[in-house]
Amino acid sequence: MQKSQVPEQRQVLRIRESDRHKRIFEIICLACSGIILTLTTYSVVASIMGHIDVVGATLVNVQFPSSNDVLSVKPVSIVMAAGLGLTYSGFELARPTMLKFSHSTYSYLKLIIFVGTALCAYEVLYNFAIWIAQLSASSIAGILNPDIVVNYFPNPSIPWNLVFATKLTTTILASGIYSLYFIRSLEKEKASLV
Repeated sequence: MQKSQVPEQRQVLRIRESDRHKRIFEIICLACSGIILTLTTYSVVASIMGHIDVVGATLVNVQFPSSNDVLSVKPVSIVMAAGLGLTYSGFELARPTMLKFSHSTYSYLKLIIFVGTALCAYEVLYNFAIWIAQLSASSIAGILNPDIVVNYFPNPSIPWNLVFATKLTTTILASGIYSLYFIRSLEKEKASLV
């Protein structure tokens, strides 16, 4: 009697742990989504109300709790962390559904993600190159503030803050790399189940 209950108890424990695991990732997903939505809304409203012409400047020019505190963080860094948390937890929640995908679906996803990841890698390198060049030029004039460096290309009427652009593209790059890794792990897991 005892031996028959042990496997049943293990199965119940696995189900409870699975439910707890799922609940934690749902909370992380909701929290990260809320943070991204809140800070994006703040950025758009602050840009409209403050007539700021540089994309992303509102998320770079502010620090929480304040710039005088030793431990302070820019909203763009919070958005970056929330984006990475959302990517990871979202994939963990989607794992059971994605395990049902066909081999060809995995191949198409990998192609799309690979192209997007390669484009983001280029953007990250491009932004860092502009950033370094502009910081070098600014340092000659005695200005050493990386937060004010702006990229006016390709549309001079809509410049982008380089801290914002670089963190955004780096987040997308990291998410793309993790996505490729995740899909590969799904393929291995599915192969082991067959």
